[in-house]
Amino acid sequence: MCAAPKCFLFGWGACDDNQLGPHEQDSQQISSPQPITVPSRWTIARVACGYKHTLLLNADGEVYSCGGNEFGQLGRSDAPPDFRRITALENHTITDIACGAYHNAAISYTGRLFTWGCNSNGQLGREGDDSSVKMIRSLAEHRVVQVSLGLEHSLVLTDTSRLFVFGSNIWGQLGLGFRSDLPIVIPQQLMCLSGLPIRCISAGGVHSAVLTISGTLYVWGGNKYGQLGLEPIEMVAVESVSGSRSSIESAPQHSVSVPTAVKSLKGQRAVFVDCGESHTVVLTEEGGVFTYGGNQFGQLGHGESSKSISIPRKVADLMDNPTTQVACGRMHTLVLVPSLGCVYAFGAGSEGQLGTNTNTDSSRPMPVKGPWLRSGTSSNQSTNSPDVPLEVARLYAGGDHAYALTRKSTLTYPYMRTIRVIDNRPPRNPECSSYPHALHRMSVQNKTKSQIVVEDFRVWDPMSSRSIATVCPQALDHLRDALTALPLPAPMYRTSSTCSESSDSTNSQHVMFASLRLETAFSSLGCLAATCLADNHFSTGRDQHGVDLDAARDLQQQLFRQLQPKNLRRLIEKLMDGVLNVARPNYPSIECLRGLMVLAVSDLLNTPRAPDRPNSHDSSHSDISAPIDKHSLSDSDWNESGEAGPFLVKLAGLPNPGMVLHGFTLAINQLEPAPSKIIDRWFARVQPRYFKKLVTNLNNHIVYILNMQPATADYERRSKEEGVRSSLELMKRLYRINESRQPPISYVSFYIPVVREKVNIDSSFLSWLRERESGGMHFFSFCDYPFIFDAPTKARLLSLEATLSMQNAVNQAERNTLIQSVMSPLLGYPVLTSTSPFFHVTVRRDFLIQDTLTYLTVANPSELRKVLRVQFAGEEAVDEGGVMKEFFLLVMRDLLSPIYGMFRCYPESRMLWFSEFTMESDNVFLLIGILCGLAIYNSIIVDLAFPLAMFRKLLGDKPVLDDLMELDPVVGRSLQQLLDYEGQDVAETFCLTFSLDIDCFGETRHIELVENGSNIEVTHENKSLYVEKYVDYVFNKSCEAPYRAFERGFHQVCAGHALKFFRPMELQSLVVGSEVVNWNELRQNTSYQGVYWDHHPVIEWFWEVLLVEFSVEDKKRFLRFLTGCDRVPLFGFTSLRITIQPMNCGDEYLPVAHTCANLLDLPLYSSKDVLRLKLSIAIQHTEGFGLV
Repeated sequence: MCAAPKCFLFGWGACDDNQLGPHEQDSQQISSPQPITVPSRWTIARVACGYKHTLLLNADGEVYSCGGNEFGQLGRSDAPPDFRRITALENHTITDIACGAYHNAAISYTGRLFTWGCNSNGQLGREGDDSSVKMIRSLAEHRVVQVSLGLEHSLVLTDTSRLFVFGSNIWGQLGLGFRSDLPIVIPQQLMCLSGLPIRCISAGGVHSAVLTISGTLYVWGGNKYGQLGLEPIEMVAVESVSGSRSSIESAPQHSVSVPTAVKSLKGQRAVFVDCGESHTVVLTEEGGVFTYGGNQFGQLGHGESSKSISIPRKVADLMDNPTTQVACGRMHTLVLVPSLGCVYAFGAGSEGQLGTNTNTDSSRPMPVKGPWLRSGTSSNQSTNSPDVPLEVARLYAGGDHAYALTRKSTLTYPYMRTIRVIDNRPPRNPECSSYPHALHRMSVQNKTKSQIVVEDFRVWDPMSSRSIATVCPQALDHLRDALTALPLPAPMYRTSSTCSESSDSTNSQHVMFASLRLETAFSSLGCLAATCLADNHFSTGRDQHGVDLDAARDLQQQLFRQLQPKNLRRLIEKLMDGVLNVARPNYPSIECLRGLMVLAVSDLLNTPRAPDRPNSHDSSHSDISAPIDKHSLSDSDWNESGEAGPFLVKLAGLPNPGMVLHGFTLAINQLEPAPSKIIDRWFARVQPRYFKKLVTNLNNHIVYILNMQPATADYERRSKEEGVRSSLELMKRLYRINESRQPPISYVSFYIPVVREKVNIDSSFLSWLRERESGGMHFFSFCDYPFIFDAPTKARLLSLEATLSMQNAVNQAERNTLIQSVMSPLLGYPVLTSTSPFFHVTVRRDFLIQDTLTYLTVANPSELRKVLRVQFAGEEAVDEGGVMKEFFLLVMRDLLSPIYGMFRCYPESRMLWFSEFTMESDNVFLLIGILCGLAIYNSIIVDLAFPLAMFRKLLGDKPVLDDLMELDPVVGRSLQQLLDYEGQDVAETFCLTFSLDIDCFGETRHIELVENGSNIEVTHENKSLYVEKYVDYVFNKSCEAPYRAFERGFHQVCAGHALKFFRPMELQSLVVGSEVVNWNELRQNTSYQGVYWDHHPVIEWFWEVLLVEFSVEDKKRFLRFLTGCDRVPLFGFTSLRITIQPMNCGDEYLPVAHTCANLLDLPLYSSKDVLRLKLSIAIQHTEGFGLV
C-alpha cells in the first residue's frame, strides 16, 4: 500500500493559471487527483473555486488565494504560483468563503460580508471598478451566514433567513420580478421570499436557487437550457468558448424573474442544491441525486446525448448507494458516495476536471482515481502509519478544476461516522468578541491534533455558522452553560484578589452572546418556521404543519426561565418588530405559516385577566438582571391550561401584557383565504390542550381590556375596541374550527360572562337589532360574537327580543284602536281591526286539544307575537302566568302522547321522534310547532321529550350518530360497533345491505337507504356511508314532511335573531328546563314575608319535610305545585326565586300556591306532622285554578 501523502488536499483539472496552486506535475492540466502543497500547520476549513482561481480558508480564519488575477480576484495585485494570504482580511477572522466566476466573498466571524474581484455588473455590492477587498456596508446591520456567487450576480443569506441579491439582472437572476440591463448595485432584500425558512442558496451562471428547510426548491433566472427545472424548452446549444468570461448569450430568450417552486421535486425531501453554469443538482435526504439543465458535456450524468433536460431526473447509476455530497463545476459534476469510498464525476473532461486520468467527457458517473479509501479496504493500521488510507471529507468544484479535502481514516467502509464538534474557544482577534455566534470551525479536536470534518450535506445542523438562527436544544444548552459559568455572589471570606473581573466580564459576554442568538430566532418568521420541526416536516401541507408543538412549548419555557427580564424584553421587541408588526396577508410557502404555529403554543401569549391595581407590585421595577425563574414563579405558573401565568410580557416590564397576543391575532386575522384555510385546518388538528390554551388566552385578553379603566380619549377607545375586536375575530374562527374538531373542547371555554357585567348588553343588543333591520352602517357589537354569551345571557336576549316584539304588537293594537275610533264614524260602518294587546285563548279542559288547535288555526300570524293569555272555561283564575304554565303542561302532554300516533316513543331512552307512518296531516304538526314556539316566546318551560337532534335541526345543524345513540341507544351502539370494527370481513360479519325493514302497525316495510340499496352490501370501504345514510333516514328522510311543517310553525313565532345565538344543547335546556341537581339551592333562593324567616319553627319544619323526608318524586310534585313545572330554568334556581308568606288560619287549611308569582301561602301549623300531612295532600292536586 502506498504511503499516505503529507498533505490532505488533492486537486485536478485545469491549472493553466495556477488555480490548483503548487503541485508536483508541471503541465497545463492534471487528469487525476494530485496532492496540493500547503503548509503542514494548516487545518484547511474550506475551499472555494472560481473559473480560474481558488481560495483556501484555514481553521484560524485566514484566507489564501492563487490562480488568475485579471480582475483582482486574488485580493492583491500580484499572482504568484502558490497560495498567499490575503492581507486585507488579516484583521478579521473569516468563517466562510465563496467564489463566483471572477469575484469572491468572505464572511467574517461577526457576520460581516467582504467582497472583491470583478465588479463589471455590481456583483460586489458597490459601485465603481474598485476590485479591492471591502466590506459591504449596506449589510453591516445584518449577520450573513451564507453567500453564493454566480457569473455576475450574488446571493446573500442572513441569520434571520432574509435573502439579499445584487449584481447583473439581465436574465432576471436576482428574482426581483423584472429584467434589467442596468445592474443592481446596492443589495436588495428579496421580499417575495420573506418569511421563508431557508436551508441553502446557490447561484449558477445566470440562474439562482433557494432550498427551504422542508425541501421546497425555488428557482429563477435564465432557463434557456432548462436549468430551472420548470418546463421543457426547445433550444439550440451554445458551445462554450474556452477562456471567455461567459459562455451564455447576452440577450435573454427564456427566463423567469420571479422565484418559482419546482413542483416536480415535491415529496422528494430535497436537502441540498448546487448550480453549475447551466445545470442544477439536487441532493435528497435518502441520498438520491436529481439533475437537470444543460447537458452538452453529459454533466447531468444520465448517460444521454441530449443537449438539455428540463425536468429533474434522478441519476440512475447513483441509486444503489446514498450520496452525501455534490459539487457543481462550470460544466461538470462531482458526487461523494461514502459507503463505497468513492468520488464520482461526470460532464466535461477536456481539462482533466473529471479526475479519471483521461481528457474525455463522460455522461455517466465515473470514479475519480484518487488515493482515498475504497470499499473493502482495511483500516487496522495505526493512524501514525504512512500507509493509513484517506477518506474524503469535502468536495469542491470550480470552472474546470476540482479539489478533494481528505483526512486519515480511522474507520472501515461502508461504516462512516459524521463528526460535528463545535469549538467554543474565543477567537484571537478583538472583533470576535462582539457577537454571540460561536465560531463553528471545520475541524474537530482529538488528543494530539485537529482533524478535518467529514461533511454530510443531508444533515442539517441548526447550530452551524451557515444556518439561520433557530430555537433548538443546543442553543439552550449554550445559554445554560454560560449562565452556569457566571460567578456566584462573593462570600465574605473571598478576597478581591481571588475574584477575576475580566473572567466575570467574559462570562457575562457569553450570556449575552447566547441569548442574542436565541433572540434573533424570534425576530424572523422564517427562523421560527425552522424551529422545533417534527420528523414529518418534509410532508408539511394542508393537513400537516410539521411542528413538534410539545418541543416548541417546552423549549420556549426553558428559554424564558433562563432569560433575564431585560433580555426577554429585547426578545419580545424583536418579535414584534420583525414578525408580528410586519405580518403579511400571504407568504411564499406553506412552510412560513409554521412560525405562527410555534407562537400559538408560546407562553408569550399569556395575558392576565385584570390590570394591576395602582398599589400593586409593578414587575417593571423588579431586578432586571435576575433570570425569570428567580421572580417567584411557582410551578403552577407554568401550567398547560394558560389560565394562570407566567405573564412574560408583564415580567419583561412592558406596559401592555397582551401586546404579543394582539399582534398574533392581527397576523392570523389578516391572512388571505388560501393561507387562512390552511391555518384553520392546522388548528383543527392540534392537541386539545393547546387549542384550549389559545382560546383561554384570547378570553383573558378580552377580559383584561374590559377591566381596564374607561378610555378618556378617542384614540384610547379605538385602541381598546381594536384589541377586543381582533381577539373576538380569532375566537370566532376557533369556535367554528372547534365544531369540526374530534373531540371538540367544551363550548363553555368560549364564554365570557364578564361581558354582562362590563357592557350594557341590553342596549347593545337593541342597537345591533336596529342596525340589522335598517341595513345601515354596521358598528362593532358583541352581538356579532354570540358564542361568548353564556346561556343565561342568551336567554335574557331572547326574552328581550320577545318583549320588544310583544311591545310592537301592543303598539300596533293601540294604533288599530285609534283607527277604529276615528274611521268608523266617518265611514258609517265599523272598521274591523285587532285592538287587543293580548292573544287570548279560552279552552275547555275536556276538549283541550280540539279547542287549542282551533284557536291556532284561525289565528293571524301577527296575533301569535302578542302576549299570550290563557283561560280555562268555567274557572275564575286570571292568567298572570300560572294558568299559562299549566296550559302548556297539559296540552303538550296530550299532543305528544304516542296514543295519537304522531310521535314514536323509544322505550330505552323514553324519548319521542316523528313517526314515519303517521296518519295526521301536516297542519297538525304545524300547530305543534307553533305551540313550541309560543312556549319559548312566553318563557314557559315545557316537558318536550325530544332528543338533542330536534334542537340541532331547528338551528340548522345536521344530526350525527351521537344523536341517534341518544334516541335509540341499541341501534346507535350497533352502528358505532360497525364503525369501530377493523376487520376487512364486514360483509360476512354483519350481513348488512343499504336497506332497512321497518314495522308499520304489524306490517313490515322495506326501506332502501340508497338507490338499489337492497343489492349493495355494507363493506369495510362503505360502512361510514351506511352509518351516515342510516342517521339521515331516521332524522330526515323518515319525517321530512311532518318535520318541515313543525319547523315552519315554530319559526312563525320564533323567527328572531336571538334564537340563532343558541347552541342546540342550550336551546334544549331553555325549552325543557333542567333537572334539579341541588335541591338545597331552592332554600338559598327563597325569601320570606311577615313573621316568617329562615329559622322560624314552621319554616324549619317545612325544609326538613321537603328536603329530607320527601322523595325525589314528591319534590318534583311540590315544584310543579308551586311553579307549574317540575323542572327549573337552564340557569337554575337563581332565576326561580320563591316566596313563602304566612296564613292566619288553623291546621285545617292546606297550603296555597300562586304559580304566577311562585308564591306559597303556608299556614302557621302547630306541628311538623301536620305540616307534612297538609303539604303531601296539596302537592297531589296540581291541576285547576280558582280565586284565593
